[in-house]
Amino acid sequence: MDRAGVDPHEELGLKADATLAQVKKAYRRLAAQWHPDRNADPQAVRRMQRINEAYRRLCERVEVMADDAEAEAPVEPDPPPQQASPPPNEHAKAKAKRKWWERDWGKPRWEPDGEAAPRPLAHEAEITLEAAALGCTHRVQGLITDLCPDCEGVGRWVSPRTLCQACDGEGRVPGKGSGSWVTCAPCGGDGHERQACASCGGSGELTSVRAYHYEVRIPAGVRDGQTVILRGQGQRCGARQADLVLTIRLRVHPLFTWRADQTLSCTVPVDLFTVLAHGVVQVPTLEGHLIKLALADGAEQTLPGMGFPNKDGSRGPLHVVLQTLTPTTYSAAQQALLAKLAASIQADPLPACPELAAWQTQLRQHARR
Repeated sequence: MDRAGVDPHEELGLKADATLAQVKKAYRRLAAQWHPDRNADPQAVRRMQRINEAYRRLCERVEVMADDAEAEAPVEPDPPPQQASPPPNEHAKAKAKRKWWERDWGKPRWEPDGEAAPRPLAHEAEITLEAAALGCTHRVQGLITDLCPDCEGVGRWVSPRTLCQACDGEGRVPGKGSGSWVTCAPCGGDGHERQACASCGGSGELTSVRAYHYEVRIPAGVRDGQTVILRGQGQRCGARQADLVLTIRLRVHPLFTWRADQTLSCTVPVDLFTVLAHGVVQVPTLEGHLIKLALADGAEQTLPGMGFPNKDGSRGPLHVVLQTLTPTTYSAAQQALLAKLAASIQADPLPACPELAAWQTQLRQHARR
């Protein structure tokens, strides 16, 4: 079983002050015992990985201690010119290649280098208010490139039993500066060999596209911004499939608007004379019908069950706002009718206009004086 946090000295059975020679000797002994080619135990591979990791950490620790000791040592005088040392090698501190007993000699076993998640398909459906209220069918179609099932959409294969050729399994390579090290880019620092997936050429996607076509049923009462999800109809990667997400967008309606409480409203313009006559106006419904509304019932009226459907299937109210408009121009016939109306009111202001009747009485009394 894995043992997280175990000290590398304990893993190799060494004391904390073990020398590099003792570290190598312990490693050779354990490698001969636990290498998968020599040990059939199911835990041999994992145990060998822990032994390799402990050995690598201890070697690095010894190197750091040696560098610190070298930095603290007194500076020696320069040697005579005839005994000058050869120019330093910029890779002098690079690790030597592993010995034969330090290498993983098992048969290469290639497997996907991780797993990429298929992405969902995103579409928008712009529909009318009537279609959203009554329900409709929306067509979704297009082309999509699925992920490569061989490499799980990553585009790379990794072999845990094969050392990275770029760093010889060390997980690092010499940097630009003398004595510096950087993470090996081809293997990402774990020391295992990678190769591009032959099926997709390293792209992680199939070379061919797939056409899709769905007739999506949009339920009655759907609101703007709501989504309809088709499970497993998005991008695919073998048996794994993402979803198709259809977002609903409602078109602006010429007759109906939304109130703050998300109920439907309709503003009906009415001329002043129809309002004064307490007439009747026609109000539209989502089904395309026209209903009559008496103006005597008020300037704002609510019609229960005539609005937009709710989630439970019931119908919400339809709020009607009557907007009174005063005409600014009239035809000749309308002017004649207005003149008759004005003359009639002047001749008999009561009961239509009692203020006008009182004013005419005061004028007659003033004229008699």
